[in-house]
Amino acid sequence: MMPQKANDGFGDTMAFERRLEATVLGPGQPGYVKVTLGCGQQQFVADVAVELLPSSLRMPNSDFVAIVKGRDVVRVEPAGRAWLNIRKQIRDVLNRDWDPIGIANEVTDEYDMYIGHIYSLLSKSSSEKEIAEYLLWVEVERMGLSATPIDRLLSVAKNLRELDLPSLRNLV
Repeated sequence: MMPQKANDGFGDTMAFERRLEATVLGPGQPGYVKVTLGCGQQQFVADVAVELLPSSLRMPNSDFVAIVKGRDVVRVEPAGRAWLNIRKQIRDVLNRDWDPIGIANEVTDEYDMYIGHIYSLLSKSSSEKEIAEYLLWVEVERMGLSATPIDRLLSVAKNLRELDLPSLRNLV
């Protein structure tokens, strides 16, 4: 059964936030620091308001994990490196087993905006069916694609549920 569009519960903000490696380059305009976000071809530079960063992260070459919506930093990920581990494991499954648009070999972070919500589902011990329904919603409602057969989505969900992911509750 396809989730309802109006009140499906999948359109929350967490679903479209990304966590990116970040490094402070140096001062920006008054009240801002220049920060590189992401890596590889997807890397970009942004001005980040100093009030978003703890004072210990405002110096050049300070590394952290930024929570980004679009191209704007919204906050610092307190779990930092643990989140990068979580992201890598979930990304690997999405790219290897799901990849509905077939570009994971060229753009490895294509599905990163969905990782936060997937981690949330996994943290709540959601069923394979619930995870598969979310992936189906992403394909049809967000990407405008035809639906992948549910048995394949259930297989992806099973692989996601088998990951040994750290809990962020103990790290924050």
